[in-house]
Amino acid sequence: MDFIQNLIKKLFPHNIITHHINDLTNEPSDQNNITNDICISIEKENKSRQFCRLTIEQLITLFEHCLVSDRTLYEVISISKPVKAYIDYEYFIDKNLDIENHYIGPISSLKILYYFLNIPNDTIDTIEIYTQKILKQFLVLQASTNEKISYHFIHSKPSVLFENVSTLGIFLKAIIHFLLFSIIQHKCTMFNINSPPEPCTISNLIQILAPYVSILRKHCTSCTISIPYVSIADISYLLVRSAADKWITAIDINVYSKNQQFRLFNSVKYGKNNPVIP
Repeated sequence: MDFIQNLIKKLFPHNIITHHINDLTNEPSDQNNITNDICISIEKENKSRQFCRLTIEQLITLFEHCLVSDRTLYEVISISKPVKAYIDYEYFIDKNLDIENHYIGPISSLKILYYFLNIPNDTIDTIEIYTQKILKQFLVLQASTNEKISYHFIHSKPSVLFENVSTLGIFLKAIIHFLLFSIIQHKCTMFNINSPPEPCTISNLIQILAPYVSILRKHCTSCTISIPYVSIADISYLLVRSAADKWITAIDINVYSKNQQFRLFNSVKYGKNNPVIP
């Protein structure tokens, strides 16, 4: 048994550690709600996972007794409970060498998310004030390395909750579809293509835009849509090449499924030195 499992057994001898997540997720929901337990996933050396339930107090105690390098900890997001908006933004550097400024994509993503998670108003803010408002609503964490750009955005506004993970996934897919379709619909001297027939999937839109990504980033810096301080060029940074050299979205839209696991703050992947930090 690895260090973290031994530590949990030592600190909380009555807590169950299991290889099967259903042993925990099938417990009566009333019991889980009363104790406010968090389902934790522990990454092991062979990339397999073990699972246990901890209270907030127990999790804090575990962190106090555990070095960052040993915290291979993830939260299992319940499919049935309300969730805040959380987003993974990531891409491999060596597959996207044409991206010179690695801050454009993450910053643009925050502006986009802020716009869609708030009621639009006619107030005209400076970019500095607008940025301050965004940062007040989002917890911005990163786990980037020399190989990979990796950000985690958590929307902290308490009045905005989604019914469940699936609903959040649908919301984000709708935003990305809107953004990609908006790029195609916009016309300028350097970009003018026919709009695709509807309905059109996100994959279809990515395929249509892929040949034009370099043009969009270079020449469409003054082309805009309704989102403040976000250009068409900025939005195009949502499109990146994957490890398999295929065009995908930097915002991972495949992480909103049953028992999705989200790495905890100041925790690492097994064998890596990339804690999730502000």
